[in-house]
Amino acid sequence: MVNVAHSQSLGSSAGGEAVEIFRHQWQLYRKFLEFDYLSNAGAYVELNRFLTNNVGHPFDFLDLACGDASGIVTALRGTKIAHYRGIDLAAPALEFAKRNLEALPCKVALEQADFTQAMRNRAHPADIVWISLSLHHLETPDKRTLMQEIRAGLRADGAFLIYEPTRDDGEDRPAYLDRFEKIGRRDWTAMSADEFKEAMGHVRGCDLPETEAGWIELGRAAGFTRIAELYRSPDDLFRLFSYRP
Repeated sequence: MVNVAHSQSLGSSAGGEAVEIFRHQWQLYRKFLEFDYLSNAGAYVELNRFLTNNVGHPFDFLDLACGDASGIVTALRGTKIAHYRGIDLAAPALEFAKRNLEALPCKVALEQADFTQAMRNRAHPADIVWISLSLHHLETPDKRTLMQEIRAGLRADGAFLIYEPTRDDGEDRPAYLDRFEKIGRRDWTAMSADEFKEAMGHVRGCDLPETEAGWIELGRAAGFTRIAELYRSPDDLFRLFSYRP
């Protein structure tokens, strides 16, 4: 889950149809954020703590699959951010992001693109690269490739951070998805039956979560030597990892 609008390029559809698709999906996505069903709030607190405690100089922040950037603004307040760059496929999301990011006292650049391509043609190294609830849509080899590209594009004292669905070690994908759905049925009380069905359809069709050991091994394979779990959601469905050279 989620970032449902990131799974397709809305600009490739007919104009009116694309906007309606976006509005429908975005309303569902915003409900997840509003009620914090994916424990984003806690992850943003820990991201802010990491940036405040570990990055003592002005830094560039690259946000992959940034969406409307509403949550990341809270994580970046009070830090030494000098430049924010957000990348997302959905043009309407970037329009929302442009307004939300006005709250930050830094330069902002937004780009409509596939996040898997973001590091390949980057001219300048990044200080911090962040991705949330999107990396798990890739197959394991593709995750590894992207993480290797991110490692190659980081400054020597930089960091890559992710907040993603995470299976328990020894838990297979079907068991994780069943656990996810059980928790959703119990906790997502503001959702209609149709909304819940649609959300779980996305989860079961698109989510490819790694285990804790899998996320760590992917980091090592990408060339990171300092890997840490910074946060675990209260329902134990999601975890925040930092990767440093």
